[in-house]
Amino acid sequence: MERVLVVPTRIVEELVNSDDGIFPIDLGKLRELIEKNAFFIDRDVAENDETLRQMIPYVLMRQQEKFLLLRRTKKQQERRLHGKLSLGVGGHINSNDGSTPWQAFLKGMEREIHEEVNVEVLQLSYMGLLNDTSSPVSRVHVGLVYLAEVNFLGLNEPDMFDFWFMDLTEIERRREELEGWSKLALDFLKKLMRN
Repeated sequence: MERVLVVPTRIVEELVNSDDGIFPIDLGKLRELIEKNAFFIDRDVAENDETLRQMIPYVLMRQQEKFLLLRRTKKQQERRLHGKLSLGVGGHINSNDGSTPWQAFLKGMEREIHEEVNVEVLQLSYMGLLNDTSSPVSRVHVGLVYLAEVNFLGLNEPDMFDFWFMDLTEIERRREELEGWSKLALDFLKKLMRN
């Protein structure tokens, strides 16, 4: 039975004033909240409990000003996301990823990156907390968004994804194909690039 890292929804809602988007909440503060309040629970339970949010590292990958865009194929487990385009790499944090919630989060993020893609991470920067209440899937998850400067060497699971490297203008043209989190990430990146 897979056990995943969760945090009470009310904590997330307090941090983001119940808004949707990506919020530049201080990482030290987040780490403290996670260490105090996060715990592991059976994934089957977590998937149907909106009082809890499963914590997901959501890593955006950039190589020479272009971003990695992935499309999940039908071989993927999460049927609700088939055919959607994703700007982020990441997944659930499991109880065997580390001995404390924060250690598990960091180790789990590393595991998730290397499960999906073969990359050399040159720099990894924390960007913010992603909250999205627009769908049943997103209401039981919360993202910690990171931006990784990478040297991309290929996919580790080529049958699970199609991929492209695109600039933000090209990605914007495919906006309707993006999953919810990726739309928020795209808007966040566009704002970031303007500043």
